[in-house]
Amino acid sequence: MSAAELASSREERPAHVFFERIAVEDKAASLREGRYVARDIDYVNVTPAYSKDCYRAKAESWFTQVESDVGAGRTPERWLEQWREAYRRWQNGQEMPLNGTPIKGWGVISPAQQEMLIRMNCLTVEDLAGTNDEGLRRIGMGGIDLRSKAQAWLQSVKDHGPLTLEVTELRKANVNLEMQVATLTDQVAKLGAQVGAQGPALALVEPDSLSAADILPDPEPAAGKRVRHRAADPE
Repeated sequence: MSAAELASSREERPAHVFFERIAVEDKAASLREGRYVARDIDYVNVTPAYSKDCYRAKAESWFTQVESDVGAGRTPERWLEQWREAYRRWQNGQEMPLNGTPIKGWGVISPAQQEMLIRMNCLTVEDLAGTNDEGLRRIGMGGIDLRSKAQAWLQSVKDHGPLTLEVTELRKANVNLEMQVATLTDQVAKLGAQVGAQGPALALVEPDSLSAADILPDPEPAAGKRVRHRAADPE
């Protein structure tokens, strides 16, 4: 892929942000109390995608500016929602979500390469796939190869994603069927135990060993009727 093709196909990615809480002196309160008084202020550190530049701003004022940019069409609204969610999770002590497939744990490259990219604030495979020339220079030798691996991997996921999803759904369905079979087997076993506890098991008789006498009831003579015996013929 040429540089021109890469520039035209590279997806616009939101800036990487992380938040921190800093104690800042409240001068008015310090003068009033006659001692040092500080208050906590949340700051955001912003690094544009594919860049090493980073700037810090108060989180509250930064969100106000981003909202203005969204209204003017300079920033996608979905980015603002992602950053708000990241800020909310950070305030709750949770790990901030990444926008893409994490570089950490990506088995295509070595752990050492993963750590190198993370230190450079390249946190997702999507970020690596869209790295510009400046980013490649920061990566150094092997940067083009890493970017090519990321692009090839994402294309493979795109091509085989529907098939992978179908296989996953089939596996889930198979697990559900196995659970249903196990449940039915257990129910049959319990019913068998109950029948055995209520009475002796019925003996099984082979059909070929039965005769009419085994099935038909014994005949009873009619009441009051005499049975006449025929005299024997004279010899």
